[in-house]
This record gives sequence, C-alpha cells and structure tokens, in this order.
Amino acid sequence: MNQEPKARTRLSPEARKNQLLDVSKEIILAEGLQGFSIEALARTAGVSSPLVYNYFKSRLDTLQTLLRREYTGYSARLMEAMRNAASFEEVVRLNVESNFDHYSPGNIIPILQSQPEIVSAITKEVSRYNNNLAKQLVKVTAETYNLQPRQAELLVSMSSGASIAAAEYASTGRMKRDKAIDAAVRYILSGLDQASTDE
Repeated sequence: MNQEPKARTRLSPEARKNQLLDVSKEIILAEGLQGFSIEALARTAGVSSPLVYNYFKSRLDTLQTLLRREYTGYSARLMEAMRNAASFEEVVRLNVESNFDHYSPGNIIPILQSQPEIVSAITKEVSRYNNNLAKQLVKVTAETYNLQPRQAELLVSMSSGASIAAAEYASTGRMKRDKAIDAAVRYILSGLDQASTDE
C-alpha cells in the first residue's frame, strides 16, 4: 500500500523565527556556546543556511535575539507573579526562587549573559527591569514594615545578596533546591523582622 508523502507545513515568519530560536537554545544547552553556529542551527532545524540568514544577520544577532526573548519572557512572568502575590512572604519566595532559577541547569540566560558582546544588546532592558523590580520590592517592604524608602532599600539590597549567596551555594549540589529556598526565605524574613523592630 503506497502512502503519499506528507506535505511540509509552512510556518509563519514569526513561528519560523521562534522555531529557530528554540533549536538554538537546544544546541547551546547541549553543546555550549562554542558548539553553536548558523550552520549547526540550519542542520539541526532541517533548513538551509540562507533561510536562517533571512531571520538573523549573524551568529551574534541570533544569540542576542535569543537572549532578548528569554530575558523579556522571564522578567515579565516574575513581575506578573509579584503583582498577583497574596502576601509579602510570597513576594520574598518568588524573588528567592528567581535567583535559584538563574543558577539552575537548563537556564539559557546566564549562559548567554556570560558573553559581554551578547548581553550588550539588552543592557537597557536589564537596567529597566532591575530598576522596576527594585522599586517594587522597596515599596512593598516599606509598606509591610512601615519603613522609610531608604531603610527599605538597604534591607532589600541585603536580602538580595543573601538570596544570591544561597542560590550559588545550592548550585554546588550541597543542598537540595527546596530546602535551600526555604532556608533563604526564613533567613530573609527573620532578618527583615529583626531590622524593622530595631528602627
């Protein structure tokens, strides 16, 4: 019994671009940045190199576009989750988890951010996001603990440092992620409680 060959599905330009970015991400996670090239992308995606060049000017442009997509999506999801948080503890936990996610295997963002020429494409977005996140954290901390903005800013900065240190520690494999997150959240909340009563 003869079967007719399947017709190839033609992707919209946006869908094709995202497919190429998805394949780029897979290659980098499997082989590192050194294993990524336009030719490898074309081969793995099952398309021609000229087709890839229709979407991206160069290897660097591909990597910068991938970083922009991943970073924008990640930051938008975190900000939305923070807006919907039911408690201050949930806000703290979301921020601690975001630091842990940054160091977890399979996260493409820190790999791409390790190269200055790649991250230069999103410097403004990173700065804007960090400023918005910091303002939100300072505001909710000041409201929760009845602090002046400057006091809340210092406590948020110290809490962020503790969260990053815990994430780095857990990334060594010496502690399970969930236990490390719980420990970091307890540490930060108790520190904020203590600092607010000292004011």
